[in-house]
Amino acid sequence: MNDFRNFSKGGCEWGDWDANFEFDDPNDRNGACVYFDSWPECSAMQFRIWHIKEDLKIELKGDGFKIIDTKSKYYPDDIEGKDCSSYCTVIVFRLIEPQGKVEVVIPSEDIFQDECAIKWDKQYLYDLDDRKAILEIKDVDHYLIEEILTDLQRKNFAIDDRVLKLKKIVRKMQRYDIEYEINIARMQGDFDL
Repeated sequence: MNDFRNFSKGGCEWGDWDANFEFDDPNDRNGACVYFDSWPECSAMQFRIWHIKEDLKIELKGDGFKIIDTKSKYYPDDIEGKDCSSYCTVIVFRLIEPQGKVEVVIPSEDIFQDECAIKWDKQYLYDLDDRKAILEIKDVDHYLIEEILTDLQRKNFAIDDRVLKLKKIVRKMQRYDIEYEINIARMQGDFDL
Protein backbone atom coordinates (compact mmCIF):
# COMPACT_ATOMS: atom_id res chain seq x y z
CA MET A 1 0.00 0.00 0.00
CA ASN A 2 1.24 3.51 -0.84
CA ASP A 3 2.02 6.11 1.77
CA PHE A 4 0.05 9.31 1.81
CA ARG A 5 0.71 12.09 -0.69
CA ASN A 6 -0.08 15.12 1.48
CA PHE A 7 -1.55 13.85 4.73
CA SER A 8 0.89 13.71 7.68
CA LYS A 9 3.71 15.30 5.66
CA GLY A 10 4.14 18.45 7.76
CA GLY A 11 5.99 19.05 11.01
CA CYS A 12 6.37 21.43 13.95
CA GLU A 13 9.59 23.17 14.94
CA TRP A 14 10.78 24.59 18.23
CA GLY A 15 13.65 26.95 18.90
CA ASP A 16 16.52 27.15 16.42
CA TRP A 17 16.01 23.67 14.96
CA ASP A 18 16.32 24.85 11.36
CA ALA A 19 19.56 26.75 11.97
CA ASN A 20 21.44 24.23 14.12
CA PHE A 21 24.21 23.67 11.58
CA GLU A 22 25.08 27.40 11.71
CA PHE A 23 26.22 27.48 15.36
CA ASP A 24 29.97 27.46 15.96
CA ASP A 25 29.60 26.39 19.61
CA PRO A 26 27.79 23.04 19.96
CA ASN A 27 26.42 24.22 23.32
CA ASP A 28 24.41 26.93 21.53
CA ARG A 29 22.46 24.35 19.54
CA ASN A 30 18.81 23.92 20.56
CA GLY A 31 15.36 23.19 19.34
CA ALA A 32 13.33 20.24 18.21
CA CYS A 33 11.21 19.11 15.29
CA VAL A 34 8.15 16.84 15.42
CA TYR A 35 6.69 14.64 12.70
CA PHE A 36 3.46 12.66 12.86
CA ASP A 37 3.48 9.21 11.25
CA SER A 38 0.42 7.24 10.23
CA TRP A 39 -0.28 4.78 7.45
CA PRO A 40 -3.32 3.79 5.35
CA GLU A 41 -3.71 0.67 7.49
CA CYS A 42 -2.04 0.63 10.89
CA SER A 43 -2.24 -0.67 14.44
CA ALA A 44 -0.76 2.47 16.04
CA MET A 45 0.47 5.95 15.18
CA GLN A 46 3.57 7.78 16.30
CA PHE A 47 5.38 11.04 16.75
CA ARG A 48 9.05 11.30 15.79
CA ILE A 49 10.69 14.06 17.79
CA TRP A 50 14.16 15.11 16.60
CA HIS A 51 16.05 17.07 19.24
CA ILE A 52 19.50 18.25 20.28
CA LYS A 53 19.51 17.70 24.04
CA GLU A 54 19.59 14.09 25.17
CA ASP A 55 17.48 14.67 28.27
CA LEU A 56 14.88 16.92 26.61
CA LYS A 57 11.54 16.73 28.41
CA ILE A 58 8.81 15.76 25.96
CA GLU A 59 5.18 15.45 27.01
CA LEU A 60 2.06 14.25 25.23
CA LYS A 61 -1.09 15.95 26.45
CA GLY A 62 -4.69 15.46 25.49
CA ASP A 63 -7.29 12.76 25.78
CA GLY A 64 -8.45 9.61 24.03
CA PHE A 65 -5.02 8.06 23.47
CA LYS A 66 -2.64 5.65 25.20
CA ILE A 67 1.17 5.62 24.86
CA ILE A 68 2.36 2.15 23.81
CA ASP A 69 6.13 2.63 23.50
CA THR A 70 8.81 5.30 23.75
CA LYS A 71 12.38 4.94 22.55
CA SER A 72 15.26 7.29 21.75
CA LYS A 73 18.26 6.88 19.49
CA TYR A 74 21.38 9.02 18.99
CA TYR A 75 22.33 10.01 15.43
CA PRO A 76 25.90 11.32 15.10
CA ASP A 77 26.36 13.81 12.27
CA ASP A 78 29.11 16.16 11.15
CA ILE A 79 28.58 18.88 8.54
CA GLU A 80 31.72 20.64 7.37
CA GLY A 81 33.48 19.98 10.69
CA LYS A 82 30.54 21.09 12.83
CA ASP A 83 28.76 18.77 15.25
CA CYS A 84 25.18 18.43 14.00
CA SER A 85 24.35 15.28 15.95
CA SER A 86 20.82 14.80 17.22
CA TYR A 87 18.48 12.41 18.97
CA CYS A 88 15.23 10.97 17.72
CA THR A 89 12.58 10.02 20.24
CA VAL A 90 9.71 7.95 18.88
CA ILE A 91 6.48 7.87 20.88
CA VAL A 92 4.03 5.22 19.67
CA PHE A 93 0.38 5.56 20.71
CA ARG A 94 -3.08 4.15 20.10
CA LEU A 95 -6.45 5.80 19.98
CA ILE A 96 -8.64 4.54 22.82
CA GLU A 97 -11.63 6.85 22.34
CA PRO A 98 -13.65 7.64 19.19
CA GLN A 99 -12.78 11.32 19.64
CA GLY A 100 -9.70 12.99 21.07
CA LYS A 101 -6.53 14.99 20.67
CA VAL A 102 -2.80 14.43 21.23
CA GLU A 103 -0.50 17.42 21.61
CA VAL A 104 3.30 17.34 21.77
CA VAL A 105 4.59 19.74 24.42
CA ILE A 106 8.25 20.59 24.99
CA PRO A 107 8.28 22.96 27.98
CA SER A 108 11.94 24.03 27.70
CA GLU A 109 11.79 25.17 24.06
CA ASP A 110 10.18 28.19 22.42
CA ILE A 111 7.56 27.18 19.88
CA PHE A 112 6.86 29.09 16.69
CA GLN A 113 3.41 27.55 16.27
CA ASP A 114 0.36 27.81 18.49
CA GLU A 115 -0.03 24.08 18.81
CA CYS A 116 1.59 20.85 17.69
CA ALA A 117 -1.31 18.39 17.80
CA ILE A 118 -3.37 15.87 15.93
CA LYS A 119 -7.05 15.29 16.60
CA TRP A 120 -9.75 12.89 15.51
CA ASP A 121 -13.48 12.31 15.70
CA LYS A 122 -15.75 9.49 14.59
CA GLN A 123 -15.20 10.32 10.93
CA TYR A 124 -11.90 12.18 10.42
CA LEU A 125 -8.27 12.30 11.53
CA TYR A 126 -6.52 15.71 11.37
CA ASP A 127 -2.73 15.90 11.02
CA LEU A 128 -0.31 18.54 12.39
CA ASP A 129 -1.25 20.95 9.58
CA ASP A 130 -4.98 20.33 10.11
CA ARG A 131 -5.33 18.37 6.86
CA LYS A 132 -8.02 15.77 7.25
CA ALA A 133 -8.29 12.14 6.23
CA ILE A 134 -11.14 9.71 6.59
CA LEU A 135 -10.63 7.61 9.72
CA GLU A 136 -12.21 4.25 10.35
CA ILE A 137 -11.44 2.72 13.73
CA LYS A 138 -11.94 -1.00 13.23
CA ASP A 139 -10.64 -1.92 16.67
CA VAL A 140 -8.45 -0.43 19.39
CA ASP A 141 -5.42 -1.48 17.35
CA HIS A 142 -6.69 -1.45 13.75
CA TYR A 143 -7.21 1.79 11.83
CA LEU A 144 -7.98 2.51 8.21
CA ILE A 145 -7.00 6.00 7.06
CA GLU A 146 -7.95 7.32 3.63
CA GLU A 147 -6.38 10.53 2.40
CA ILE A 148 -8.73 13.12 0.88
CA LEU A 149 -7.39 14.57 -2.38
CA THR A 150 -8.96 16.95 -4.89
CA ASP A 151 -9.40 15.87 -8.52
CA LEU A 152 -6.50 18.13 -9.55
CA GLN A 153 -4.23 16.62 -6.87
CA ARG A 154 -5.12 13.11 -8.08
CA LYS A 155 -4.26 14.07 -11.67
CA ASN A 156 -0.96 15.65 -10.63
CA PHE A 157 0.04 12.60 -8.60
CA ALA A 158 -0.92 10.29 -11.48
CA ILE A 159 1.36 12.27 -13.81
CA ASP A 160 4.15 12.21 -11.18
CA ASP A 161 3.82 8.42 -10.88
CA ARG A 162 4.05 7.99 -14.65
CA VAL A 163 7.07 10.27 -14.89
CA LEU A 164 8.84 8.33 -12.12
CA LYS A 165 8.12 5.00 -13.87
CA LEU A 166 9.41 6.36 -17.15
CA LYS A 167 12.59 7.67 -15.50
CA LYS A 168 13.14 4.30 -13.84
CA ILE A 169 12.85 2.55 -17.21
CA VAL A 170 15.34 4.87 -18.94
CA ARG A 171 17.80 4.53 -16.02
CA LYS A 172 17.72 0.73 -16.43
CA MET A 173 18.46 1.29 -20.11
CA GLN A 174 21.29 3.63 -19.03
CA ARG A 175 19.76 6.36 -21.20
CA TYR A 176 20.56 9.31 -18.95
CA ASP A 177 20.10 11.66 -21.90
CA ILE A 178 16.41 10.72 -22.00
CA GLU A 179 16.09 11.16 -18.23
CA TYR A 180 17.59 14.65 -18.60
CA GLU A 181 15.04 15.52 -21.33
CA ILE A 182 12.19 14.22 -19.13
CA ASN A 183 13.39 16.44 -16.26
CA ILE A 184 13.61 19.49 -18.55
CA ALA A 185 10.15 18.83 -20.00
CA ARG A 186 8.65 18.47 -16.51
CA MET A 187 10.27 21.73 -15.31
CA GLN A 188 8.97 23.57 -18.38
CA GLY A 189 5.44 22.28 -17.83
CA ASP A 190 5.34 20.25 -21.02
CA PHE A 191 3.29 17.51 -19.37
CA ASP A 192 -0.41 18.30 -19.71
CA LEU A 193 -3.01 16.90 -17.36
